[in-house]
Amino acid sequence: MVDFSIVLEGGGTKTAYSGGVLKCLLDYGLYASYGVGISAGAEFLLAYASRQAKRLEIIGVDATANKNCVGIRPLLKEKSIFGLEATNRIIEEMAPLDKETLMNSSTKMEEGIYNLETHEIEYYDQSYIDDDNTLTKASCALLLLCKPYKFLNSTYMDAGLRVMIPIERSMELGYKKHLVISCKEIGYQRKPAPSYQLWLANKVYHDPIITEDLKNRHIRYQQQWDLISKLEKEGQALVLRPSKDMGVSRYTTDQNVLRPWFELGYKETEQRIDEIKAFLK
Repeated sequence: MVDFSIVLEGGGTKTAYSGGVLKCLLDYGLYASYGVGISAGAEFLLAYASRQAKRLEIIGVDATANKNCVGIRPLLKEKSIFGLEATNRIIEEMAPLDKETLMNSSTKMEEGIYNLETHEIEYYDQSYIDDDNTLTKASCALLLLCKPYKFLNSTYMDAGLRVMIPIERSMELGYKKHLVISCKEIGYQRKPAPSYQLWLANKVYHDPIITEDLKNRHIRYQQQWDLISKLEKEGQALVLRPSKDMGVSRYTTDQNVLRPWFELGYKETEQRIDEIKAFLK
């Protein structure tokens, strides 16, 4: 097999599907040379690089379904709709990160984060993962729904404000084969941000560039998919995404909904395993 990359988009709790995809890839011994993740995609990528299949399931189903992780409780405790501190704590209690395997992994992974001071997307590899998992929490800190995180010498949040599918980063590093993992169904189109979100972003961040990035997010998203479609036609990309809509949103917290969604990711990837292996030859 050739060197290949895994490119993971975010999507809140909807990314449980991506967790199922990655678990299947691990079970079949398909280890990417490189992986890049945005938002919740970065959390799953971390478990893939550390070869922890069980952690993938806990991230996608068990931790997400905990009432301390999404909703009123984290809003009261962490002042965030998504309780990243509580989520990280639960994941670590149930499936502690295997740091030794992560640091020695054959998969170099990077997480993308948005610098609130420079408005640039920056990428950091697993050597930057600290005991508090600050990098990953910053990557998951959604606009308006979570507080930004201090990391190194700046303040960061979810890179999905500008880059939702980091295909260009994978290309920049020279990879010619990209497995693109999306939790969005075929035919999904991102809608423009409603006016109230633009107004709220302006009031919260007092930064016209952030508001403009939010305004243009749906345009950039389509541009990223257009690039992936071009790569598909050239035989350089293979997209793994849901074949159907099961009513899962980025805010879904019901285990009875998330587990079948996770399992669908596994099942649909397994059904295409021969195609994936042929693509990687």
